Amino acid sequence: MESYDLVVIGGGSAGLKAARLAAQMGKHVAVAEARETGGECFWAGCVPTKALLRAAQVWKQVTQTAPYGIHVTVDRADFAEAMAYKARKMREVGGNGPPDAGLSKWGAAFFPEYASFEEPHKIRVGKKVIHAEQVLIATGTVPAIPPISGLKEAGFITNREAVMLTSLPKRLAVIGAGPIGLEFALLFRRFGAEVTVLERLPQVLPREDVEIAERVAASMQQEGIRLILSAHVECVERCNGSKCLHLSSPSGVEKIACDEILVAAGRWPAVGELNLEAAGLAIERNALPVDAYLRTRVPSIWAAGDVTGSPLFTHVASYAGGVMVRNAFANANEPVDYSVTPRCTYIDPEVASVGLTEQEALAAGLKIRVSRYDYADLDRAVLSNAPEGLVKLIVEEASGRILGGHIFGEHASSVIAEIAVCMRNHLPIQAITQTMHAYPSFPEAIEAAAAQF
Repeated sequence: MESYDLVVIGGGSAGLKAARLAAQMGKHVAVAEARETGGECFWAGCVPTKALLRAAQVWKQVTQTAPYGIHVTVDRADFAEAMAYKARKMREVGGNGPPDAGLSKWGAAFFPEYASFEEPHKIRVGKKVIHAEQVLIATGTVPAIPPISGLKEAGFITNREAVMLTSLPKRLAVIGAGPIGLEFALLFRRFGAEVTVLERLPQVLPREDVEIAERVAASMQQEGIRLILSAHVECVERCNGSKCLHLSSPSGVEKIACDEILVAAGRWPAVGELNLEAAGLAIERNALPVDAYLRTRVPSIWAAGDVTGSPLFTHVASYAGGVMVRNAFANANEPVDYSVTPRCTYIDPEVASVGLTEQEALAAGLKIRVSRYDYADLDRAVLSNAPEGLVKLIVEEASGRILGGHIFGEHASSVIAEIAVCMRNHLPIQAITQTMHAYPSFPEAIEAAAAQF
């Protein structure tokens, strides 16, 4: 029986980071991944959607050139060609590397098979059983499908199918107003679809600050997207060639007819093939439980990335993969720390945040001051004809410690880094005001908000 120091189950960001780092340390490593290496982000998440959102952004820009003195006639927005653009950009980002993502050059074995536990130290990959001194479960997540009567029979798509469409649905219903739901809602709307977003909670982007979420909701509505919040979808059926959703909300009961339903109602750990019971493990509260060092209740089995219920971001998964290897093979005794995790939603304008929201800080009993600065007062935003936006800083009143930062506006995903650096290095808000910022620039909005403390 072949034996390995580390067997990694899952070839996404966490798994690949761990495998490469362990192999570089001289460990005998194997990776099992039945689907594509690279993970959900590359194939059906952040990479393809950002290319499509860029296409949707350009389409809006070319239809609004008159204020710049540019008068053009635009023929049409071709959804199929935008999808082809997405495919080209994915090839550019991913390159033409081998199916094993280069693992072989580090001496790691690659099994393009589903893996399952026979025992805690014995892993079946295809028809072969291998021995593992240590195991890392890094299988990520799959879309969570709500138990709505008739949904399966009527048919629906998730993010995986949505990024592969070649024709635009004329009417789209999106179940879920989180980052995935809103990003798809915006890009489909800008290409001409009639879009309705249904969210069971009372705000869009439920993880975000309420004030930021309210601005996002207003922006989505200005785009022509219908939002129905506190919505309960009771059932779905086929009706007159359409898919009809029956729902209730504070506005009453109604039926919505559409051509396609996109389910973006959260994620579920991808463990269906693992036979966790044979390893003495089980999913709890929508996650595979781990301690602060990423070890499961079985000492030789670790888990990292989305499957653990950590923030669902590629950068978080990659970070966790590194922590796992240092703890397993370098005795680092390093706990994971997700407290300063930038989170971004790539709508237009973008949303980016880090740390506590105002509501979370108040619920924790913290004495805070809130500093704000509106993009409408920012020279660079005015010059760029992008005045829609807000910077909001949550600061501990006594110390000036930055507890959270929230941005809705142009280049938010880039500008948020300044706040994250300050938080990670325990720099008070005064460090921002004491740092020279280029004029005119979008980061000046951070400086202006900080100056109000």
